[in-house]
Order: sequence, then structure tokens, then C-alpha cells
Amino acid sequence: MNIILQNNKFVKDAKVSALGSIGRGYGVFETLRTHNHTALQAEKHINRLFHSAKQIDLKPKYNKAEITKQLNKVTNKSPHKNQRIKIMVLEKELIIFSSPLKINEKIYEGVSCKSIECIRSLPEVKSISYLSSYLSHERAAKEGYFDAILTDKNGEVFEGAYSNIFWFEENILCTRKTEILLGITRESVIKLSPYKVKFKTITIKELKKKNEVFLTTSVSGIVPIIKIDKTKIGNGNPGQNTKQLIKKFKNLFFPQEKI
Repeated sequence: MNIILQNNKFVKDAKVSALGSIGRGYGVFETLRTHNHTALQAEKHINRLFHSAKQIDLKPKYNKAEITKQLNKVTNKSPHKNQRIKIMVLEKELIIFSSPLKINEKIYEGVSCKSIECIRSLPEVKSISYLSSYLSHERAAKEGYFDAILTDKNGEVFEGAYSNIFWFEENILCTRKTEILLGITRESVIKLSPYKVKFKTITIKELKKKNEVFLTTSVSGIVPIIKIDKTKIGNGNPGQNTKQLIKKFKNLFFPQEKI
């Protein structure tokens, strides 16, 4: 069952003007998940929504408290405890979508990613003008990959099409600091990590040589990467440091679930 709330009214299908901001790709969005009808890290997502809006001079129709109230209205109406939520802010519209969340647990045994040369404009803005990320992800998915890893023409790694990228150098957790979307789950991992965190850049060639690589998203959490293109990462299984982070992450956000 899908739920759509548009400007605080439940509708069967959202309707927006083709002449409005959506026709120009002028808007921002957030994607998050619920657990037992609770939107995880909702305040951080809404804060980032407003940060994105400010960067492109977009003034949301509703304030943070009003959006929070409408978000809760949607999550409570859905019969599904676990939902995928998308909040979209346009010039005169606030649209909140809810759909049932289904995660294939096998992804936590490791996924493969495809490197694609692509740089997003305004990377710190979660804009609805998302074509470069969408095409990169779709091209990777059509070849059976979980996500695309975006690089520049020199092979420097930036982020995933729909995710942030981490890797270990021995027991040091590494990730890029700038020119990326500052992910909410990324921030949580950095804070909860028992390992020293180092911000640095890396090329895709160097990344393929690391023993542990993983990605993070607000919906899937921490997902080990065990293959990039045709190259196996480490021994082809999630590393011990990555599994430790997954355990700590689940203990923090899903304490009642069996790990």
C-alpha cells in the first residue's frame, strides 16, 4: 500500500504543474526509512532538506515542525511498520510518499558495484535534478550491480550514485570529506566507529586493492562491497571491521532485531 500526502492532504496520485518547478528540475528531496512506524533520524533528514533548499534559494512552503508533523501523519497512516519515505519540496508543493520497505538481507553478505565516470553538479544538494546519478545507477543495475561508484576522468572516487563510500586501511576507516553528499548514515557511521577515521581521497584503482570497502545509505544502512567491476575485494567476503560496524549500527537503530 502506497501513501501520498500533498500539501497536507492525502491523495491517490500527486499532481503538479508541468509549468512549475518540477519542469525545471527545481526542487529538493530526502529519502529515509521507518522502523516500527518511526521515521529514523527524521530531524537530520529534514535539516538537510532545508540546507539543500537554501543552497538553491528555494523556500519551502512549510517549516520544519510542520513537515515533521506531516511526515508522522504519513508514517502512521501506512499499515506497514517498515516504509521507504520520500519527501519532496518544490516551489509551492510538499509531497511525501510512503511505500512498503523490502530489503533483501543477502546484500549484507556483500554486493558488487560498477565504476562509472560521472561527477554530480552541486553534490552537497539533494536536488530533484538527479539525472546523472539516476543514469549511473541504472546503467550499473542493468548489468547486475548494486550501485555505481562515481569517479572523475582521472579515476578519483567521489561517492556512489545513491550512496557514500568507505574503505579500511588496516584499522583506519577512510572516506572522502568534500564534494559529496554528506549522508545521514555516513555521519552516524563516523560517530559510532570504534576505529580511527581519516578523511582522504582515493582512485578507483587504489580502492580495488583494499581489503574492506562498504557503502552506506539511509534505507539499507551499511552494505559491504565485495566486488568492484570485475575485481574481487579482499577475499570476496565482508571484512571483520565492516561486520563490527554493521553490528554496532544495528544495535543503535534496531536493538530488538536479531543480528
